[in-house]
Amino acid sequence: MRSPYRVAVSEEDRKKADLVIQIVALRFGVSVAAINRDCRLSADALRARRVAMYLAYVSFDWPQERVGHAFGVNRQTTSTACRKIEDARENRELNDLLEELEGAIHAIVGAPVDATPDVPEAA
Repeated sequence: MRSPYRVAVSEEDRKKADLVIQIVALRFGVSVAAINRDCRLSADALRARRVAMYLAYVSFDWPQERVGHAFGVNRQTTSTACRKIEDARENRELNDLLEELEGAIHAIVGAPVDATPDVPEAA
């Protein structure tokens, strides 16, 4: 049996990843434990985990490697998840759901740290 992929992750990154997982688990009707399993996931849990990784990627403006570390998977797994969800955004229902969830995440934690706020120029 292979050991799970683990890299030291900051407490802040872990909390943010956990928040996204909890929001997605609630909205998708999948348990947090099912999303966080180290072994093969059910189709529903796999989709929820992919959505959670994608939302962490776009909501926090994290590189995919950082997302992978926070979720305990390698960068390739994160890349695959993000690509599949991005491709699926053509589905209007999914796109609307992702926008709703991203809005909820931003409402809780705010905009990404490195986002430049819109500041009007002085006249």
